[in-house]
Amino acid sequence: MNDIFMCGQHYGAISNCIEADLHKHWLLQLFISVEEELLINVEGQRISCRAIAVNMNTIHEFYSGNSVHFTMLVDPTTQLGRSLRICFLNENPYYIIPEDRTAELQRYLLNVIHNGESHNYSMLIENIIRSFDKYPPVKYDQRIELLLRRIDACDCEEALHLVNYLAKEMSLSESRLSHLFKKETGISLKSYIVLHKLQRVYQKIFNGENITQAAIASGFDSSSHFASFHKKITGMSARDIITDSRFLKVSL
Repeated sequence: MNDIFMCGQHYGAISNCIEADLHKHWLLQLFISVEEELLINVEGQRISCRAIAVNMNTIHEFYSGNSVHFTMLVDPTTQLGRSLRICFLNENPYYIIPEDRTAELQRYLLNVIHNGESHNYSMLIENIIRSFDKYPPVKYDQRIELLLRRIDACDCEEALHLVNYLAKEMSLSESRLSHLFKKETGISLKSYIVLHKLQRVYQKIFNGENITQAAIASGFDSSSHFASFHKKITGMSARDIITDSRFLKVSL
């Protein structure tokens, strides 16, 4: 089983063939077991639990061991990402999700597995967001909010992937913009731009483009450049993930 879904700026999978080597990335990541407890290595610590959130820039590895699990990569600049990072993880490498909340999420997860329809994914993602959305919205500096919208709406023109170009657009120095972005989001602007390019690749793959077309159109030099970067930050081969997978767009 290998369902890959896209929900806004978040991506994830329900799969029994996850094999992620040691890696770290600038995304938050959720893992939820279906029945058996999951085993995950976070910064050298072996953890057994039913659901866990792993902080960004945290070394971890995970193998599903032929058991079905759910995982979701969460963009740290979204409201879900902000809530997870500030209200739950609080700069810790991981957060073990309490049993009562996990049991509720597992019920929705089983419903997705048994029925396999996109609206069931919508209900699952809605409940994940609701589980971590118990605090007032976390707001950014208006300039950063504007910049995030600008990057998200771009067509991956080369200029819009350059910090100096964006700084001129924002009427700020390059160093001032970089400092402000890192302070507000917890991630460097250069790293966020690379994540944006990665998201664009998957958006295009979901729209039916092949890896080579999607990678080059999103600002990578070649498909091999994308493949190398993908392996580095996810611990998994992009081609292995994409092969024999069902792609689902989830709307809320």
